[in-house]
Amino acid sequence: MKSAIEKIYYGKANSQNISVTEEWKRLAAKCLKIYEEFYPSLNEKQKQQYEEMAEYESYQEAEVVRQSYKEGFKLGLALAAESIID
Repeated sequence: MKSAIEKIYYGKANSQNISVTEEWKRLAAKCLKIYEEFYPSLNEKQKQQYEEMAEYESYQEAEVVRQSYKEGFKLGLALAAESIID
């Protein structure tokens, strides 16, 4: 197996390796059901506004994930450094 550094370098260490949980699937199914009932009731302007809002919410979530990843990476490095030093 390649080292963690090599995995990162070759793009093998990424979020695609994270599996979807049953809880995620349950929540996604609920969201889809609500969306399928709600969206058709909107007029064209409301649909456009809803899609724009959903897009910005997606960007917000991506930013939270990116920041969480960075902080987790920093914590992992700090733990590794501490385990070597002690």
